[in-house]
Parts: sequence; C-alpha cells; structure tokens
Amino acid sequence: MRTSSLALGIVAALMMLGPVAVGADDLPPYASATEAYREGVTALKGGRMVVALPALEYAAKRGVLGAQLKLARLYAAGHDVPEDDAKAFSYFQEIADQYADISPSSPIAKYVGESLVALGQYYTTGIPAIPLPANPSYAADIYRHAASYFGDAEAQYQLGRLYLSGEGVEKNPSLAVNWLATAAKKQHAAAQATLGELLWKGNEVRQRQARGLALLTLAHENSKAEGDEPKWIADLYQDAFAKSDNATRKEAELLLPELGTTKTPVVINGGPDEHIVIEAPQGALALPSAAQPAEGPATPRPSAPAPAPIGLSVGFGAQPNQP
Repeated sequence: MRTSSLALGIVAALMMLGPVAVGADDLPPYASATEAYREGVTALKGGRMVVALPALEYAAKRGVLGAQLKLARLYAAGHDVPEDDAKAFSYFQEIADQYADISPSSPIAKYVGESLVALGQYYTTGIPAIPLPANPSYAADIYRHAASYFGDAEAQYQLGRLYLSGEGVEKNPSLAVNWLATAAKKQHAAAQATLGELLWKGNEVRQRQARGLALLTLAHENSKAEGDEPKWIADLYQDAFAKSDNATRKEAELLLPELGTTKTPVVINGGPDEHIVIEAPQGALALPSAAQPAEGPATPRPSAPAPAPIGLSVGFGAQPNQP
C-alpha cells in the first residue's frame, strides 16, 4: 500500500507540471507554412482578422508568396486593417526581391508585375513614415521592367504617364504614346482614355478626333464593365461625344473593330446609353503618325529563368483560386 501511494503521488506531481514537462510549448503554432496560409485565407474570407493576420504573417515570413501578397494588399487598401504604407511596401518589396526575374510565362508572373507596379507608385510619391523619399527616376526603372519584361498593362500605362509629364524621365511624347497604345490594346481603360484625349485634343500628337473618340468610347465601356468608372474618364468621354459631329462619330464607329471587338457593333451615333461592353481586343492598335521611338515593349528574354519552385509549393499551387 505504501508503494502504491508513493506511485500515485509521483503521477500527481507530474500531472501538475503540465505540458512544460513534455516540451509542448516548443511546438510550432501551425503544421506548416502552407497550412498557415490556408488557415489565414479561410479566416480572412470569414472576416476573422484576429486569426487571419497571425496566420498570414507566419506564412509570409517563411516565403509564402500568396501570404505576402495578401498582406501587402490589405495594408495598402486599409479596408479591414488600418492602412499602413510602410508594411505594404515591405511585403511588395519582398516579392520583388524574390521574383523580379521569374519567367514571364510563370503562372505567378502577373502577381509579381502587380507588386512591381505598387513599388513604382510608392517610389513616385514616397512614404514619409519610413522615411522613403520620392524617387520618380527609380519608379520609372521599376515600371519599365514590369512593362517590358512582364508586359504588365498598368506598368505600361504608368510609364506612359511619366513620359508625358517628364517626371523622373526626359519628357518624350512619342514614347508616351507608344506605351499608352500598348496598354490600350489590352483594354486598359485609363490608357485608352489618356491616349484618346491626346488624339482628340491634339495634345503632343497630331490631332485625330475620330480615333480619339473611339478610344474614349472603349475606355468608357471598359471602365463601366469593371463596375467603377472614374469620373475623369466619364467626363472626357461625355465632353468628346457632346462636341463631336455626326461625321466624326460615324468615323469613330468604323474604327472600333480595329481597336477592339464587341459582341454587337458599338453605336456611337445613338448616344452614350446605347453603347455596349467591350470584349478583348484583336489585332494591333494603330499608332498616330510619328517616328517609332527607340524604346518600347521588349519581348521576353529567351534565357529567362524557370519559375521558382517556392512560388507553387508553399502557397499558390495549393490554392484553386488566385490569392
């Protein structure tokens, strides 16, 4: 009996020590970085930010591209978390550092392009809290890489704007038109509107009002289709439409098949309410008469490295939906 009492006493003492005695506190909070990413995504969709943020941060620190991108977007937008440009910049920078030279054919290339564009915007304006001084020249370099190597339409548009204003680069309207037209072919509404305004008004290029009106029409329809038409695009379109005569509207209507395709013909003569949604373009977008600039969108480098395995093995590849 005395032996049994002693044994029971030892067991009770061990039980009082709890998990510390077996090293349970040393276990990682998640089975893997991928599991942390999945848990974070699920919590994020459910609005449980107190669960989502630690899980995504755990995955991001271990190189999960999807987690890095989601956190960057969250802090940049400031919808579900307080806006924090410094944190957003940090995550976008991590992505750029790891994947800036990934193959343009990689399934994650478009996310890398998005990150480069975000960095370009931060370098254009600067971030006082870091502090990160504004550096439009470096922003132009970042945009140029995303525009030429990854073929990112937003980067092409932003680079075109810089060449129009001369901010960070030497002002060059020909290069601006080149980049804007390249983005416009991809149905980038802002690029279409900017190029359309240039042609409509004859600013920096030879005036071609019918082509300008056609591009403004496409920009108007594309931005409406996206569900959030910027006021400046709507204003440009309405102004050009109101000031155009029937002959210009008819010529613009005839140009539309060259600039983009539609399910049914766009009716410019009938007024704004009769326009329909524009589909993906086919064929080249004719540029205004000008000497071809030396710089332009480059074809992908033949020696581009193969996609980094980490991009598919610890985040994106395991998820059926985009991050």
